[in-house]
Amino acid sequence: MLREAIEYLTTPCPPLARRFGYLAEMVALGARYRRQRRAWAPHVAACHRFIEQAIQRVEPGGRALVAGSGLLIEVPLETLTARFDQVVLVDMLHSRTVRRRAAGLPNVRLLELDVSGALAPLAAALDSGAPLPTGFEPPPIDGEPFRFALSCNLLSQLPLLPLEAVERRAPHTPDAERQAFAHRMVQGHLCWLSDIAERAALFTDIDSSWLHRGTVTEVEESTWGLPLPAPDMSWLWDIAPAPEQDRRQDLRHSVGGWFDLHAVTSALPPC
Repeated sequence: MLREAIEYLTTPCPPLARRFGYLAEMVALGARYRRQRRAWAPHVAACHRFIEQAIQRVEPGGRALVAGSGLLIEVPLETLTARFDQVVLVDMLHSRTVRRRAAGLPNVRLLELDVSGALAPLAAALDSGAPLPTGFEPPPIDGEPFRFALSCNLLSQLPLLPLEAVERRAPHTPDAERQAFAHRMVQGHLCWLSDIAERAALFTDIDSSWLHRGTVTEVEESTWGLPLPAPDMSWLWDIAPAPEQDRRQDLRHSVGGWFDLHAVTSALPPC
């Protein structure tokens, strides 16, 4: 607990990220990974394989973007830096460990950014008592176009902390309004990735399952109603074996990866 407290107090964090709980979430994720490193190892290896196969579909050189780079647990950073002239790591904040690792790689750029574009308008709406925003857009990123973009286990997570803030500050918000807000975030994310790079890929958890002694007791969809096609790669992630999150049950994610988001978004309704 002391390590987590020190990390929380000393990590540089933009006000918006602190307000919505991203700093606390990052610290908790790092602590969970340290406890569950062995259980997570197959998932981490699968993420690396997916990324390595995805970048082989792209010509070397140019710029690459990693959205949701986080603690770089799932990102083979040195593989990316060897393939591209510049790698831009994008997240709400970057830990000191990530900053030190990036500092040793001259072609890595760190960018603190809300890739959904929803948080500032949501904060304003919650402060004023207005309805949840509907017209937000992901932000542009300066510089030459990206040759490759990757969303790293981010899609399913985008609405979670914002909706927790809605529950705290505006608990009477209708479910339909919450779902429309979440759907706008995730679909906008796919369209943004497809627009920002010549080639874009994504991996995300598709559903979450609770298991008791190996038997599935509950399954919950994780992609907020997006009609995604079958993934190009899939694997299981034992994210929280008992008693990590529940004394008797294990939590497992099904993860899917898509190598070509342009093909995925072409089958979705317009953004």
